[in-house]
Amino acid sequence: MPFKKANNANPTGRPKGATNKISAEQREFLREFLLENKPKLKSEMLKMKGRSYVYAYIALMHYILPKPAVAELKEVPDLESFIAMTPEERQLAMEEIRESLHNQNA
Repeated sequence: MPFKKANNANPTGRPKGATNKISAEQREFLREFLLENKPKLKSEMLKMKGRSYVYAYIALMHYILPKPAVAELKEVPDLESFIAMTPEERQLAMEEIRESLHNQNA
């Protein structure tokens, strides 16, 4: 018997945009941890090179920014170009992406 929408104990379902309570708690824990360990994290990340740096940076960004739909990001450098950038260029690219996402969500 297939599941029928709105035919359950909660007919209205979870509101759109509502976050999972556990996920919200985990995000808050990680946010506090990162803020408390910011100097050490920054120092360790600056020691990383190439893909390791990029993957670590992206992994952390997933906990800070909402995951965008692929169609939302129009001008994102490919991984090889991103790796070839200087740290300053990477930072500028990430700031441009953040600004683009912020403008789309506003």
